[in-house]
Order: sequence, then C-alpha cells, then structure tokens
Amino acid sequence: MNTILSVIFSLLLTGVASAGSVMLNVKAASENKTADKKQAEVTRAFWLNVRVTNPSGVKLEGVTLKWTLFAANLRRGADSIVVEKSGDIQISVDANGRYADLTTPKVAFVYTPMHSERKGRSSITVEEAGHRYHGFHVQVLNGDALLGEIWSNEALRKQQLK
Repeated sequence: MNTILSVIFSLLLTGVASAGSVMLNVKAASENKTADKKQAEVTRAFWLNVRVTNPSGVKLEGVTLKWTLFAANLRRGADSIVVEKSGDIQISVDANGRYADLTTPKVAFVYTPMHSERKGRSSITVEEAGHRYHGFHVQVLNGDALLGEIWSNEALRKQQLK
C-alpha cells in the first residue's frame, strides 16, 4: 500500500513540476542621455535586468520572456499611460534552481519637465510634454501557459487590466 501511495504521490509531483512556474527578479536601470545640460528636454534610457529562476526539476527550453516598458504621457489633459516599447526574448533555463540573467534593449524616454523661460524682462511657463518612464511588465510564457509574471507596481497592473 505504501508503495502505491508513493508512486501516486511522485506522479502528482512530477505533473506539478512539468506544469512549471518560474521566479522572476526584475530591476529597472537607467542612465541620463541628455547631451546638453542647459536644454530643458531630458532624455533618459531605461532597460530591465531580469533573472529567471527555474525551481522545478524540468529544464525549460524555448520559453518566451515578454517585456513592456510603460511611459506617462505628459501632454496636458492626456493623463494616460502608454506602451513605450515591448519585446520578446526566447530563453532556456536549466532545472533545479538554475537561473538565466538577461538584459532588455535600452529604450529612450524623452520629455520636457514644466519650467519657465525668460522672454525679455518677463518669464513664461512651459508646460511639461513628452513621455516619462512609468513602469514595466514582464511575463514568462511556455506557449500560452503563463509561468511567471511581475509588474513594477500594483496601480499599473490594475490600470492595464481594465
């Protein structure tokens, strides 16, 4: 009887492991790309450093990492979040706690913060404009099966799932 239970239990565990799930650790990195410090326009490049860990006993081959970088549209009255850039990366991750580290391409976000400019003796206010970095979304998929997902913040997730 114990042998039958142990065989059934091991089959159940194998099924769960082959269904798979991964652990994701994502860090957004950035650098200032503004050439002229006297200009009001700001250019900042953002990219994601992603670690995909496979805790299962089954090697993951040919899975897809989907990433998206979001921007806040700063045009007055727009008050919207837009997809600035997204992409897919095919990856493989060895079994038993092994991981794969990858980096997404750099994406430039260009915006002008609200500021004032002098016009003769007076100054005028220049409204903010452009797209400023707002967050990210990363998914790991095996075909249509979702193995792992992470959002940079809960408010972004709720807004995008509306």
